[in-house]
Amino acid sequence: MNKACHELCVSLDSVRSLTAPDGDALGGALPAGIAEELLAQARAVDERAPLEIRFVAADAEAVHAEAIATRVHAHFARVAQRHGLQIRDIFRFARVSTAVGLLCVVVLLAGAQAIPEDAGRLMNGVRESLNIFAWVAMWRPAELWLYAHLPERHWRRLALRLARATVSVEPPRAAPVPS
Repeated sequence: MNKACHELCVSLDSVRSLTAPDGDALGGALPAGIAEELLAQARAVDERAPLEIRFVAADAEAVHAEAIATRVHAHFARVAQRHGLQIRDIFRFARVSTAVGLLCVVVLLAGAQAIPEDAGRLMNGVRESLNIFAWVAMWRPAELWLYAHLPERHWRRLALRLARATVSVEPPRAAPVPS
């Protein structure tokens, strides 16, 4: 069964708005407004269906299509790579945070265990506080391992979908002439 493509359409004043300042269609990143528009449209469609990007410009020529497609694919591949690096950094921070958190747990629980049961109300309060602080020290590592990477994974997946999208550049369709 062939899945239907979702078409993302961006109207341009000119194909030149997709080119780099030096006129090179392949150079650099996409203009921020165009990249944001494509991301916004891609977020609104089914995640499982492939994407098709259609740029509509009055000066569209077939010679531009391949260069612009290459630029779009390269731009979103770089965006996906940056999100992949962010995920790697999150897990690196999680490893360091876990080591620090476990050290805190060991020290604080050892301190809590050193306080005898019959030490009085004040010391019992201190012991319970040490127990609580010990487990709170593991809050951030747990958050990093469980949840912090999820938004980055979402954005990486979206960028990869856009990097694989079919890209076309075409002139606007002529409006029907009233008869």
